Amino acid sequence: MPRRPRNPCSVPGCPELVSGGRCEEHKAQDWQLRKDRGAHNYGSNRWQRIRRAYLYANPWCVLCTAQATVADHHPLSRRELIARGLDPDTPTHLRPLCATCHNKETAQHQPGGWAHEKRSK
Repeated sequence: MPRRPRNPCSVPGCPELVSGGRCEEHKAQDWQLRKDRGAHNYGSNRWQRIRRAYLYANPWCVLCTAQATVADHHPLSRRELIARGLDPDTPTHLRPLCATCHNKETAQHQPGGWAHEKRSK
């Protein structure tokens, strides 16, 4: 079976050839940046337990009538709460949203998401 050709790393200007996505160096840099900003916590077992319990207690999206699937940090982002020394995972800092409303809110209040914030700082 023939091997697929490798492409350049997806980070502009990086000449490394990879099977897909980013080279190991840029993956590590991105992970460190996300870790420093608190994004790595979203995959933790602790966050998953908090999220499930919160959505069990708050099953409906506060912006529409759909079933909530996202425990959204509101009105401050997780990163802003951490910067202020607050626990971002307390229920007072969360609100239940469906995926559609969460995506709309994120697009409106965080255009570009994590990638945009990385470039702008």
